[in-house]
This record gives sequence, C-alpha cells and structure tokens, in this order.
Amino acid sequence: MIARGRFAAIAVPVVLLGIPIALVVTACSTARPALRRHESIIPVTTTAPPADDAFTVIFIGDPEARMRGNTPEELAGYVQRLLDLGETRHEWFQIGDGRTHEIDPELVIIGGDISQDRRTTIELDMPIWAPFFDAGIPVLAGFGNHDWEPESWGDGPSYSFAGHRSNESTTAFTRETYRRSAEISPNLAYREIGPSAEHGPVTFHATYQGVDIVNFNTFLYQPSYEYPAGWPLTCNPLGGGAGCQTFVSAEPQIEAMELLLADDPSTPTIFVQHYPLSTSDGWWNDYDATDTTLAERKQRLLNMIARRTQAVFLAGHNHRSSQRTWPVGDQVVDEYVAPYFGDGGGVIAVLVSPTRGILEVRTLRFPPS
Repeated sequence: MIARGRFAAIAVPVVLLGIPIALVVTACSTARPALRRHESIIPVTTTAPPADDAFTVIFIGDPEARMRGNTPEELAGYVQRLLDLGETRHEWFQIGDGRTHEIDPELVIIGGDISQDRRTTIELDMPIWAPFFDAGIPVLAGFGNHDWEPESWGDGPSYSFAGHRSNESTTAFTRETYRRSAEISPNLAYREIGPSAEHGPVTFHATYQGVDIVNFNTFLYQPSYEYPAGWPLTCNPLGGGAGCQTFVSAEPQIEAMELLLADDPSTPTIFVQHYPLSTSDGWWNDYDATDTTLAERKQRLLNMIARRTQAVFLAGHNHRSSQRTWPVGDQVVDEYVAPYFGDGGGVIAVLVSPTRGILEVRTLRFPPS
C-alpha cells in the first residue's frame, strides 16, 4: 500500500549483538515519489544516479528444486544471473523524472515451495543459495505448500510421521537462512515468532537497513498442531500416526506480529507469504482452527499491511506474474505475484528506501541463455 504525497520518517536501525534486537528511530520528513509498476525490464544506456539509501530486494517465487525438471544446476544458473546484475550485466529501475537506479541485488527473499514434496533440507537446498551468502548477500526463506504438509497430503486422513518430520526439516532450513544472513550482514536483525502449539510454523520479522520484512511462510493463518502423548506409537501406528494431530489457531502468532509492527507505521515494509490474496480460496483453509471466515482471514492481512504507510505485498504460488490492488478504506494495498523461478528464472525486483519508501516494483525475466 503506497500513500502518495505524504511524508516519511527515516528509520535508522542500530544493530546490536544478540536477540531481541533494539531499534532506534529518528524522524525526518521527505517527499515520496509515486510507485511505478512495470511488467518487464528493458536495459537502459545511461549513467548511474548519485548514490542514495535505496537498495534492491529480489523476491523469488517457487524455485521447486528437483521438481518439474528444475535441477539444482539450472537453478544455480539463475542464481548466477542474479549475481551478475550490477557486475557484468546491467539493468535499471526507471523511477520517474528521468532518474534511474541500477538493479543490484542486496537482499534476496525466497517466497516458498523451496523444493520437492517432503525434501526441503539444509543439506540438499542450501548449496543452491550459498553463492549469495558467499557474495555477502542475505537470503531470507519462507516455505510453501510443497514444503509444509497440508492436511490432505498425509499418509491417511491427515498428517503422518513423515510429514511431521518434513515440517521440522523445512523449519530448520528457513531458520538457517536467517541465521546465516544475520551472520554475514551487520545491517540485518530479526526475530522469530514461535508456533502456537508444540509443533508448527515459525514466522519471522526482520529489519534490513531500516526496512521491515514480514514473513508469514504459506499464509498468516497456517495453524500449529499437537499430538497425543506417546504419538505415533499410541495413535494409528500402522498408518504412520496419520490423523492423530489437533490443529491449533495461529492467532497468538498473528497478534505477536501485530505488536512488532505497532512501533512505527512509517517504516517501509515488505510483507511476504506464499499464497497471494488473489489465489483460489481453498489455499486459505486453516482446518477450522479458528472461527474466522475466508473473508476475515484475508482482511486481517490487508489491515496489517494498510497500517504501514509505505508497504508492498509479495507472493508466489500461482506460477505466473500478476499485479492487483486491494482497497482498504480510503487506501490500497499493492499485491505482486512473482513469475515461476524455474524454466526461465523470473523474479520480482523491488527498489526500496528507508527514507522514501517503496519506490518501484518490476518483474524481471531473464532472456534465454
């Protein structure tokens, strides 16, 4: 959601060792340019603009390593193309008034569906993204439906032991991306918000150079779950413990994130989750863990985004790029869905400034090799 013509505050992060991270905020007003939308990037021959505090965030939707023919070698090639931006290959944001800004990735966000079903692991998947870390570029990963066991995918009526172990492996991978990113970048701070039951998703709130990144993984209402004592031996052992879990509402997680976002509504914020607001309704199912309707779940997310005066919502899942605006009172929330990363290497590039907000969002498609 972009508030045009208003004034911003400069949020200056002071990174301290350890978690939680303290933030010191000072105020300074400056005019905000309007957000410009583009479907493709055309190289521009021009001189680089003067240095400022704006930087490039790359959002990757659906890498799906080892699925649909997406080999690790192919994905590694797309990673290298992104690393070449700002080095041997040059692309530019067009931010209006004749000004340009080179697309040079400084932060990478993975928007879920990291790999094939039940196969997301540090050992198999981290090597694909390691070149970013080696180059000093933080990578923050969320998970999607192929990384987190949906209710209907268990070895029986619901979750199985194999699916639960897969969820734990996925959580370990996402946590490791945040840990490594904070280790290599003094400009990155983050907090985890744990599950609302014994097992479940961990969501993340990060701050990079004065810009917040809110990661809900699949979607903000993904429920946690718990098992009876002694599971899986005490409940359906022949079926791998399937159908024995009780789902628990994500409401405590959502409330905790809302508290973290209440500090300064002028902080530019990138909200990410795997499911777009514009995807089919069935994906927003929380297995009756709450009494909310589908419309209420979506509105909860829209309201959270709209509280920030400079914000954008990024998602994947649909395997094709799209743009949509959602009205929230007298404001709008801008949703951008990433193209499929495999079979072409398409991504979303966001130009963001801690003092001027979300400046431009563009879809970048790599030409054939």
